Amino acid sequence: MSERGETYVPYWRRFPPIVYVMLALFIGVQAAMSLAPAETQNAVFDAFALHPNRFTMSGGFDHWYQAAVPLIAHAFLHVGWLHVGANCLGFVQVAPILASRLGQFRFFVLFLVSAIGGAFMYIALQTTTPMVGASGAICGLFAAFFLSNGRTPREALAAPGVRQAIVLFLGINVVLVGLSGLPIAWQAHLGGFIAGAIVYPLLAPRAPPAGPWG
Repeated sequence: MSERGETYVPYWRRFPPIVYVMLALFIGVQAAMSLAPAETQNAVFDAFALHPNRFTMSGGFDHWYQAAVPLIAHAFLHVGWLHVGANCLGFVQVAPILASRLGQFRFFVLFLVSAIGGAFMYIALQTTTPMVGASGAICGLFAAFFLSNGRTPREALAAPGVRQAIVLFLGINVVLVGLSGLPIAWQAHLGGFIAGAIVYPLLAPRAPPAGPWG
């Protein structure tokens, strides 16, 4: 019970339903892939992972949806439980706040646009290695979160704390990851972040409340 006599509800139980749905998708797809035979896993990755070399002049697709579907579907595939766990952890840091502020539909649009932005940047800067994972889309969510910490994105960017947080975030998730040599798609992180920053002002309420950096 709270001091006012109200029943205390843990924070995680107050998440908008879309947050639970997307977490269930991430975990459920990984569980299904883990249980599937190797040939099925290979077929799924071949169909739904992002293959940059297929977007070249010599790659080509037989149907438009073979190009369009992986731009989004790659964000719901992962290469193991550590991968999906790390992305779920990053997702829950900002998803409940953004879903509550934007509404569930606009939040989902933000996620999808960020995933597509990350995919396009990865295609532009990478030509061989297939890519899966939600991290590019999640970077877009973080961009939106930073811009939400003010009544307008411009006001948010005027705050030194927001600018410092953005530099730190990009420094870790783009620069350090890129220099590390690890098989992590820093290109998708950058593209997702840019896409999220561009689309958030179009989706945001006209006068959101100032955040902790306001």
